[in-house]
Amino acid sequence: MIEPSEPQKNEPDRPQGKYDVPSGWGHEELSKFWDAARRNQIATFVRKGAAYSKLARIDALFCAISKDWLNPSDEIAALLLLRTQSAFRTAAGLAAAGQAAEAYVLNRSVLENAAYALHLNKNPALRKVWLDRHVDASSLEASANSLSHRKVQKTVTQANRHAGEQFEKLYQQTIDFGGHPNERSVTGNMKMQKQPGRREMLAILQHGDGVHLDAILKATARCGLCSLEILQGIFNPRFELLGVNAAMLELRRGL
Repeated sequence: MIEPSEPQKNEPDRPQGKYDVPSGWGHEELSKFWDAARRNQIATFVRKGAAYSKLARIDALFCAISKDWLNPSDEIAALLLLRTQSAFRTAAGLAAAGQAAEAYVLNRSVLENAAYALHLNKNPALRKVWLDRHVDASSLEASANSLSHRKVQKTVTQANRHAGEQFEKLYQQTIDFGGHPNERSVTGNMKMQKQPGRREMLAILQHGDGVHLDAILKATARCGLCSLEILQGIFNPRFELLGVNAAMLELRRGL
């Protein structure tokens, strides 16, 4: 159900991993920032092997589930599973780049995509409410009410108490550290420096090696694994057949 990315128009095929840097790349602030993020990702891959391995193994489980997937038992839930994986990959990329606050934004999406899938699966009448969200103002209100965090969290907990507890804990963490512009998302990514006659407040956009990087790599793995545990409540026969359940138990160690 996953289509490979299409190359941009008029872009020649290149061997995997080999790219020419275009003229002007890194000469202004945006592409310079992107380039620094990619270098950080490569450094994480090299220096944080255990943490990276967790992320890669979680992504591999998503790939195994969706490979050659014909006639899923719940089409909406299957599509939301793919969106969960896409959000997870983006969160992992931001985490590896040291963009901690922004990774928490995507980790919230990881959890919500999986939780929505389960909520709609366990409450089939809500599928039409979800699909009709933008029909009119009353439909928008009905969708927002039916898919409130409190109701979704209740469904997750009823299906799997452990997953429900983890979901709520991790969800609130994502809200505090980046999902909303709350205090911790700002003060947790800054440092104070005293200079003669003044005080500098520096916002950190990309963390280097240290506790912040370690924390966001682990948090991203936890969100990815929790989302799989939630989705297990919908597709357990496929999870069991593919050995995903056993792999999840192994991955949970150390997280």
